[in-house]
Amino acid sequence: MMSRFLLLHCLILISLFIAAATANTSSTITDRDALLALKAHITHDPTNFLAKNWNTSTPVCNWTGVACDVHSHRVTVLNLSSLNLTGTIPSQLGNLSSLQSLNLSFYVKISNLPFLDYLSLGKNMFHGGIPSALSNCTYLQILHLSYNDFSGAVPKDIGNLSKLKELYLGRNRLQGEIPREFVNLTELERMSLSENELQDRDKAPCLASLISFFKLCR
Repeated sequence: MMSRFLLLHCLILISLFIAAATANTSSTITDRDALLALKAHITHDPTNFLAKNWNTSTPVCNWTGVACDVHSHRVTVLNLSSLNLTGTIPSQLGNLSSLQSLNLSFYVKISNLPFLDYLSLGKNMFHGGIPSALSNCTYLQILHLSYNDFSGAVPKDIGNLSKLKELYLGRNRLQGEIPREFVNLTELERMSLSENELQDRDKAPCLASLISFFKLCR
C-alpha cells in the first residue's frame, strides 16, 4: 500500500514538473516570437544589430539587449536605445507580459505591459499627447519622456502611478496646469517639468504639497 502511495506521489510530482516545464517553454516561445515580430517590423537597422544578434539559433535570453528572469526565463528587460532604428511596433510586443524595463527609441503599445517599472522614451521627436494608457502601468517607478515634442495637457492619470519615484517631462510643449492629482505621488523624489508651456509652474498648489518629498529639478 505504501509503495503505491509513493508511486502515485512520484507520478504527481513528475506531472507537475512536466506541466511547469511545458508552460515555461511555451512562454519562452511567445517571447521569442514577439521579438522576432519586432525585428521583422524594423525597416532600417544601420549597424545590422538585430540581424547579427537576434536569430533562432541562439536562446532568446542570450540575445543582445534582452535580459530574462533566471527562473521563468521570461523576458524582463528590453533595451534597444541609441541604435537609430527605424520601423513600427507590432502588436505582438504586447505579449511580453513579464517585461519590467523598456528602453526604446520609438513608440510601443504600453497598455499591454502592466508590469513595467522603468520606461524611457526620451531624446526622440515623439509628438502629440502623452498617451493616457500610461496609467495602466501601475508599477512604474521611473518615467522619462523628456526631449520630445509632446504637446497638450499633462495627463492627470499620471497621478495614479503611486509607485513613481522619478518623472521627467522636460523639454516638450506641454500646456495647461500641473494636475492636482500629482499630490498623490507621495513616493516621488525627482521631477523635471522645465522648458514647457505650463501655467504658473512655480506657484502650482500641488507642488507646494510635494516639495518636502522630492527634489524638483528645473
